[in-house]
Amino acid sequence: TAAGAVLPPPLPNLVSSARPAGAIASGAVSWGLWPDRSPRSAGCIAVVTASAATGAAIAALRGAARRRGCRSKSVLRAVAVMERESEAAVVTADWPSEVDGYVCRRVDAEVPGVGRVSALVVDDQQGAEEVEEEIPDWVPKSWLSPVVGDNSVGDIYGAIGVWPAAFAAAEALRAWRTSCAESGDGERQWRCVEIGCGAGFPSLVAATMGASVLAVDTEHLPLALLRASFDAQRELGVMPRGASLETFCGDAAEAPLGLDASEVVVVSDLLYSVELGRSLGRRLGEAARRGLQIILTDGGRSGREAFLESFSEALGSPARYESIPVPEWSAQTQDFFDGRETVAVSLLRY
Repeated sequence: TAAGAVLPPPLPNLVSSARPAGAIASGAVSWGLWPDRSPRSAGCIAVVTASAATGAAIAALRGAARRRGCRSKSVLRAVAVMERESEAAVVTADWPSEVDGYVCRRVDAEVPGVGRVSALVVDDQQGAEEVEEEIPDWVPKSWLSPVVGDNSVGDIYGAIGVWPAAFAAAEALRAWRTSCAESGDGERQWRCVEIGCGAGFPSLVAATMGASVLAVDTEHLPLALLRASFDAQRELGVMPRGASLETFCGDAAEAPLGLDASEVVVVSDLLYSVELGRSLGRRLGEAARRGLQIILTDGGRSGREAFLESFSEALGSPARYESIPVPEWSAQTQDFFDGRETVAVSLLRY
């Protein structure tokens, strides 16, 4: 049974006492695939119990069933019910209304193959409601954010929204992880480090896919928003058991990186100066040479060429940018600096 769905009764020769061929337990969600000796079965029967289904559990169920050749209608019906329950659960969850004294709002996106992922950002409508005079159309909405003018926040832009390049980075991360699973390398624990994370949408996608995440930013406020959104979704059961989140308040040069290919480093729209581009390029080029996977997206910032030059030099081989579309499932496609629509960003290739 999955959230009240009535599935066909188990076949008599189901080995119910056997260890599941694939299993996941996350919050209120658990499922298993048990081997089945029946000639009418494709090799396994799904046994699913859920009160609030998760994107991670759904994806895992699909993957495990596919790997074992299971195509039963029972599995498909169970997954369909879980998907409906997952959407309802996220909508009705008890999300925090304030973080660090700021009213916040959710940014929701349906990530293909992962499910709904939600980030928390400062609610810019709070600032807009307090402005009585008429504001010219050319004034970016971000200028009215209540966090503007807070002397404790040096860079407001990581806290006020999820940038289009972050959605593109999350999509590239999802595609990379999918390719790992297809090559048979998707079962082991993996680590994701997001540098300059802001609201941390790619970090949340990585955690939903089971990663151990380290999110790095120079500002405390976006890290607090990320922690609150992660905790809310963990209590919901969206985060699988192996997922974790650590935060590190510091600059890119101080971010602790690992030493092997089980780690992926994600950077989105961070190359705001030539100096930063050069130093980050050198550090990530060295990491890529050690075997770490680097996913970097850029929205056309001033440090992009300095980054590419330093990255290529440290890596010891040429690198380039490829223009990619902002995913259709993105919840935000406008640039917070000038309000212009962003249809494509650059993705690092090497």
